Amino acid sequence: MPESSPVATWPGPAASRDEAFGVLFRAHAAGLVRLAQVLLGDREAAEDAVQEAFVSLYRHWNGLRDHGASRAYLRAAVINRCRSGQGQLIRARRVRERLAVVDWLEPSSEARAVEHDDARRLAAAVQALPTRQREVVVCRYYLELTEAETAALLDIGVGSVKRHAHRGLARLQDRLGGAR
Repeated sequence: MPESSPVATWPGPAASRDEAFGVLFRAHAAGLVRLAQVLLGDREAAEDAVQEAFVSLYRHWNGLRDHGASRAYLRAAVINRCRSGQGQLIRARRVRERLAVVDWLEPSSEARAVEHDDARRLAAAVQALPTRQREVVVCRYYLELTEAETAALLDIGVGSVKRHAHRGLARLQDRLGGAR
């Protein structure tokens, strides 16, 4: 349904705000929703943008210098709301896309089972190390302590930490079949 001209539907200067507003809404709301829908690509968001524009016009009616320019005011208000709404829709779409990527990156059940099996094998290999090597390996690589912190905790020298770490890692590598 084409928009009727503002002159043909304008109630005149003596009309009340509510009367003029009703005429404006009936004459232009559908066309403004179509405009907003083309800009946003979403009917619901378009209807919201148009509704907000009409509410704003109604609130500021008495401040308008030229009530005949209200159609242009509505069109500009709808376009501005679409610009800001479009940014919100784009941000929401990007969030959904990121979540889809995160879901895609989530390891499969198979991958989790392999990781669990690898972790169990590593734990068993660490458990099989001699006590001092096991303590040093756990402190250095599980607790992520420095050599000095490990030495202080285990009450041994830094050189001993280096030696036990080197020997422990070499044994783990032999047991687990080299670097993975």
